[in-house]
Amino acid sequence: MPFSGTVSTTVFNVGKVIDRAFGRCKLAPQQITPEYIQIAKDLLYAFLSTLGNEGIPLWAQSKMILPIYEGVQDVTLDESVIDVLNANLRTSTRLVGVSQFSSEGDPTLAFDSNLATACTQTLPGGNIGCQLGADFNPSTYGILPNASGTWDFSFQSSNDGVTWKTIHTGTQVPMVAGEWFWVDIEGLPEVGVGWLRLLALNTTILDVTELVFEDAPNEIPIAKVNRDDYANLPNKWFTGRPVQFWYDKQIPAPIITLWPVPQFQYTFNQIVLYVNRYIMDVGDLTDSIEVPQRWLLAIITELGRQLAMTIPEVKTEVLMYLGPEADSLLKKAWASETDQAPTFLRPRIWNYTR
Repeated sequence: MPFSGTVSTTVFNVGKVIDRAFGRCKLAPQQITPEYIQIAKDLLYAFLSTLGNEGIPLWAQSKMILPIYEGVQDVTLDESVIDVLNANLRTSTRLVGVSQFSSEGDPTLAFDSNLATACTQTLPGGNIGCQLGADFNPSTYGILPNASGTWDFSFQSSNDGVTWKTIHTGTQVPMVAGEWFWVDIEGLPEVGVGWLRLLALNTTILDVTELVFEDAPNEIPIAKVNRDDYANLPNKWFTGRPVQFWYDKQIPAPIITLWPVPQFQYTFNQIVLYVNRYIMDVGDLTDSIEVPQRWLLAIITELGRQLAMTIPEVKTEVLMYLGPEADSLLKKAWASETDQAPTFLRPRIWNYTR
């Protein structure tokens, strides 16, 4: 008996999901108007937006690298963030090398930890870099631009200063003067590199306040505190190393408030977050919805239920069986949202007096 020979290649785009949901409502194709299709898209978007209320969809988790600025305690997150699952303060060793080089400008100004100076170039396609003097494997790269614009660039490494290998490429990256851009490089080479550089691509002209290559990252968890604990802090503007944060759910984007307020020495470090985010927007009918295939039937059935409660042509008895079926399928789908990792209980029960 022949098999297809493929796995997970069948595509359910938005149009097919909506079509199958209307089918569950027992609507004939001639009853499905453009207005009903738009209603279905709206309901699908609204339902997918609520999945984070029920639990944590494992596929909708992201890693974020946040910059740190001296004296700035409030950090606005992306609008896609629902909740912060983990937060770490990352400290690293900055590599400035034994010498610096550039195609234009003074390269030492991009490595001097002085936010008032910059290596400024006038021609596109320039570069700024350093000779490390030994083999390193830096994993974190940062740019503090001195001018705003949309940049095309690449980070490159070399073992001889002549032959260069691209390790990261940024295309149409929005840069804002005075705001950090950070990126982690995946897949480090087994053998360290001795030269690193930032190369401008296309029409990009480099104007860099600080160029950072960091090695030996060390991440220390910072604690999430509630509003009452933060409000009870006697000195909310005390400066030092951030050790905790208050997660403030605001519209349109949440905010984390760091405490203590970061000192200058942490300007070249980062806050690393693992967040629960919203599922991607529904988009056009030809786009795929961002859910794993194990959720498809539950999504289709729930959308059918929402349509049955909205469209007057749907018969009452359809809603009576769609409701329990959607509940059952959603329960099974949520039961699959586990990574099967061991669970450890660490009770912290103390006496009332210590």
